[in-house]
Amino acid sequence: MINGIPEEERVAILKKYEQYDLSKSDIKFTYLTIMKKRVPMILEQYHYYEFMEGIPKKSDECAFRLLEFVSTHFQHHGEVILPECRRVQDIIEACEKTEGKTNCRGLSIILAELLRVNGIKARHVTCKPYEDPFTDCHVVVDCILPSGQRVMLDPTYRLYLKDEKGNYVSLEALREGIIKGKTFFANETASYNGGEFHLDEYLEYMAKNTVRFASNLILGDFCIEHEKMEIELIPAGYPTEGFSSKKKFIYLPESFWAI
Repeated sequence: MINGIPEEERVAILKKYEQYDLSKSDIKFTYLTIMKKRVPMILEQYHYYEFMEGIPKKSDECAFRLLEFVSTHFQHHGEVILPECRRVQDIIEACEKTEGKTNCRGLSIILAELLRVNGIKARHVTCKPYEDPFTDCHVVVDCILPSGQRVMLDPTYRLYLKDEKGNYVSLEALREGIIKGKTFFANETASYNGGEFHLDEYLEYMAKNTVRFASNLILGDFCIEHEKMEIELIPAGYPTEGFSSKKKFIYLPESFWAI
């Protein structure tokens, strides 16, 4: 155990690590975003084109429709293990052996790739707790809508959020809002595997899982995810002793969010 499970409440831990160390310099890195034009052929059997018919590509409406598509056809099961090769084709083929279920990472990989196929910048982001190693984290989609607004899309819960002013809530804004006790509103179709969704429980869950964030440097439909291709944003004072020397920590939020 590098960092043990904290005894304090999760919100208290998040508030303790609210700030980032802006005095530090980040390592040099570049995101490579691959915007493909072709929809994975396997989605034809899920009537993808009929589901998206009449929805303009590169539109905000397209992003939310894709969220509905993924959450309609694939459901969450936290104990499902992703295939070694993590292309959309392989994840969906694995889903077909588990009654259409995959974990939050699988759902977010599928959604992020479909957004990029439609010309919308997006990536899956791993939301991590304080402790390491951990037994539970969460993976969502960080999306820059064609209108320029940024939004967190969570296909596990068919979810996106708005704030009190009606603005879409990004993952970064969600973290800040939880710390400051802001009010959020979920979309009416939010649900878990077709069942109920409880916003208060979700915010409590994300208070645990927004201490640090990790992202691949290659944003595209590729086979292998590896620590060497990942960066992790950590807050000021977060203990890093004991982590692998291959770990790429960064400290400036503007660097992490600049996809």
